[in-house]
Amino acid sequence: MTTRAEARNEFRRRLLAAAYRTLARDGAAGLGMRALARDLGVTPGALYRYVKSRDELLTVLVLDAYNSLAHAITQAHDRMPRADHEGRWVAIWLGVREWADSHRHEYALIYGTPVEGYHAPEETVAPATRLTLLLARVAADHLAAVGLGAEPPSEPLPDALAQDVARIRHWLRTQDVPEAQAPDALIVQVLRSWSALIGAISLELFGHFRHSVEDGATFLEHAAHASFADLTRTIGR
Repeated sequence: MTTRAEARNEFRRRLLAAAYRTLARDGAAGLGMRALARDLGVTPGALYRYVKSRDELLTVLVLDAYNSLAHAITQAHDRMPRADHEGRWVAIWLGVREWADSHRHEYALIYGTPVEGYHAPEETVAPATRLTLLLARVAADHLAAVGLGAEPPSEPLPDALAQDVARIRHWLRTQDVPEAQAPDALIVQVLRSWSALIGAISLELFGHFRHSVEDGATFLEHAAHASFADLTRTIGR
């Protein structure tokens, strides 16, 4: 690595650290380029050579957060035996919570209140879907291993949801997820599980479980097992 590249990487590290300090202190609304330049001890012009605007900086932070989360959950998932589908499923859930608990400001940035005036660019879509994609792969592996039951539950979906499922099924094919025989209900269950996972973690981290759920990890683990049981019932097993 060249000296210039090393210097650029070091500046990026310092920039991210300063930006996360600002997020912790003032939230995303307080993220300003001039204030960051002062914090870093550089001129605004020097900062603008690295990021051209606040929105570009937010995109850097969003990508960093999604990539960090993806790394954490992949590690948690990969520690489980491949044939242990429920273990892999639960490991993903707990991996998200563990990451969120130690990266609260990053979690709030990607799953909290949207930043006013900021519209995430297309390049954030793939990193944002890694969690859902990993859940879908486990569901597909489970279906491939146990097969569809003789009479899997089947209820017609509302038209709008059926269109969503068709679009998601097409996307899964582009990601090489073997879901050709997956019933629509299985795809819906993966979506429900993802939303329940993020919802439960958000309720805990943002203080809404106060005086109700005192042990968030135990609650989430229970919810993860229940979610997997629902997944299994969806395929008639």
